Amino acid sequence: MGRFLIFLSIIISLLGTSCKTLSPTVMFETDKNFEYKTFSSTPKITILQPYDQIQILMSTNNGNTLLESALGQDRNLITSTSQSGITYLIRQDSTVKIPTLGLVKLGGISKDSAEVYLEKELSKYYQDPYIKITITNRNVILFFEEGTQGTEVGIPEEGITLLEAIAQVGGLTPNSKAYKIKLIRGDNKNPEVYNFNISSLEEFKKANFILQANDIIYVDSRPRYVTKVISEIQPYLVLMSTSVLVYSIFTR
Repeated sequence: MGRFLIFLSIIISLLGTSCKTLSPTVMFETDKNFEYKTFSSTPKITILQPYDQIQILMSTNNGNTLLESALGQDRNLITSTSQSGITYLIRQDSTVKIPTLGLVKLGGISKDSAEVYLEKELSKYYQDPYIKITITNRNVILFFEEGTQGTEVGIPEEGITLLEAIAQVGGLTPNSKAYKIKLIRGDNKNPEVYNFNISSLEEFKKANFILQANDIIYVDSRPRYVTKVISEIQPYLVLMSTSVLVYSIFTR
């Protein structure tokens, strides 16, 4: 009876502990009355930003040189080009130091506009320049299982949707809440937080939008309190059983 009371007191004590004790890895918690932002999908326009790494591929004669180098022995079959361009970092002040042109401000304008601008400026020095810009370091971060599983997913040239990003890391886990997926976007000091529910087909349609660089996706999970309580009390049970065994040996 005494051991049962000790066991019961341990269970009650652990159940009375805060969620933070049982789930110390939980991230981005919000109050019950927290008001999520109303989401509106943005046009698929890639804006260059400070700290973007951009690969600039240049060719003359409107890109004919690139096309010729991409042709295989069979002129009717185009293979991948071996020219990869040069990688630059957009500085904090939105400028890039480019050979021949020097410091050029590219941050804050669209990728397409930057290509047109560089072609115009380089036409002063080269014949019919062709420019192709690729951003190489844009990512989104996904967290699962109360933040214990995190994955960085690169954003391809054509962009990536929320659903595609989740699928790329293997989909939701058995403990994921499909109706509570947080999107955290913007300045860390005052981020915009949205909630998406993909448990129904109608809500699923709303989640088919293009993600932006540095977006954070946090998928809430079931707390699994029973499993955690058992994990917490297991060392106490072992200690108690050992103590009872030792006591019974010495009292015989």
